[in-house]
Amino acid sequence: MVSIVIWTVILLFIIQLCLLGGLVLSKIHSLKDERLVLTYIETYEKPFFQYLERETEECPELPSDIRYRVLLVERLLNRFVDQAKGQTDYTRVRETARTYLSHAYRLYLKKGSWSQRVNTLHYIEDFGMVDMKIEVWDYFKCLTVMDEEYRQAVRVLASFQDERIIRWLLEKETVPQRLVKQVLRRFEEDLFQQMVKVVEDEPGRVPDPVHLAIVSFCGEKGSLDYLPFVEGMLLSPSKEIRLKALRSLMELKACTDHHQLEKFYESDVWEERMYAAKIAGSLKLASAQDALLKLAGDSHWWVRYSACEAMKNLPDGTRLLDYTHKHHEDKFARSMARQHLTVKVGDTI
Repeated sequence: MVSIVIWTVILLFIIQLCLLGGLVLSKIHSLKDERLVLTYIETYEKPFFQYLERETEECPELPSDIRYRVLLVERLLNRFVDQAKGQTDYTRVRETARTYLSHAYRLYLKKGSWSQRVNTLHYIEDFGMVDMKIEVWDYFKCLTVMDEEYRQAVRVLASFQDERIIRWLLEKETVPQRLVKQVLRRFEEDLFQQMVKVVEDEPGRVPDPVHLAIVSFCGEKGSLDYLPFVEGMLLSPSKEIRLKALRSLMELKACTDHHQLEKFYESDVWEERMYAAKIAGSLKLASAQDALLKLAGDSHWWVRYSACEAMKNLPDGTRLLDYTHKHHEDKFARSMARQHLTVKVGDTI
């Protein structure tokens, strides 16, 4: 019995040594590969960048070993894109990626590890490899778990203006707003307009997260072309949509009819009162003085703060704040007005 235990321990020890030896050999091999790739980068970076910048029409002759060639081109293109930051013509980047990376990336999407597939998807988007849109779509249809791999596939297809993503958004009830916005930021104007039109014509067809993200994104875009759409959302029965619309109005710093804000000064929802005050301040609405005076004594701190901040932006804001500080019936309003009077421009309370 004792001998069995001893031999078992010895066997386990040998197995551990073998595993450790395998890890060491793998690490040595990995470091060797990395040193070789870094040597290649040092050798090829300048002539390769000259080719990408069209200073020369001849691409430098790259290593014959396909594995090292893919790693080299991938690293150099990634470095070039990071340095260029959108300030150069990406036509040659796309051509080079298609020539040297497309075949390898198709294999990675089919047989690569999870991390390799995710990295491949990021590079496909960064290098603008539109020629792989069909492969990415076919690959995306096979994904079932909404993890980073799934989300990046969505972002790639949105970058490539694949209209099928619109149908996917309309059919996906649980898509996070953050992902919807990432899609919208990648859409060109015509696709975004399609999304807005669906919301206008068939609001019941649009999942709530998508609806909210579209209204919110109109403010982020900063285009007054979408002002009528945003103002239409102020009539929504959904509190969440109304709040997104108010925030977008605040970001757009515009409003076609100031009277539509009046009901929000009296709203039972404190966030609506807060946004209404902020909008009045950003638009410098002298007609909102009485409403702001009342909101300065609101039960919610953020509403009081926003009302006094809005007063400060009015043409006669300092006088109005001084009046609030000295004569308002609510002590909290007087305190908030005093703080805004003493805070310098650029400071915060």
